[in-house]
Amino acid sequence: MSFWSEISGDVTDEIRNGYPKGPITEGGALLRLLREYPNLYGDISAGSGYNALTRDADLGYSFLEEFQDKLLFGTDIASPKNDHRHAEFLRNVLKNKKISEAAFEKISWRNTSRILEL
Repeated sequence: MSFWSEISGDVTDEIRNGYPKGPITEGGALLRLLREYPNLYGDISAGSGYNALTRDADLGYSFLEEFQDKLLFGTDIASPKNDHRHAEFLRNVLKNKKISEAAFEKISWRNTSRILEL
């Protein structure tokens, strides 16, 4: 959760290990680190990744586009009862043209395939 909390510049010790709410402010460490380190990737499958992408819609969409080569979709639970909101979110933002098809494909599977040399 701490990783994704750092998307916003106003993160405090009290909210760092939780699910911060509200608009994302400039100066988040996560954006700086993703831009600076080519080997840093973000896994959006946890609730904290979902929260970071959806708490501020416009920034979430631009974040997906900017870091499309560094974001990975996955899940550690393969069950019909599993909450699949991440997949639904990605399909909806593509359908509503909030992200490009290239970004959708990279985040959904191409990045993982590239990294694992599948």
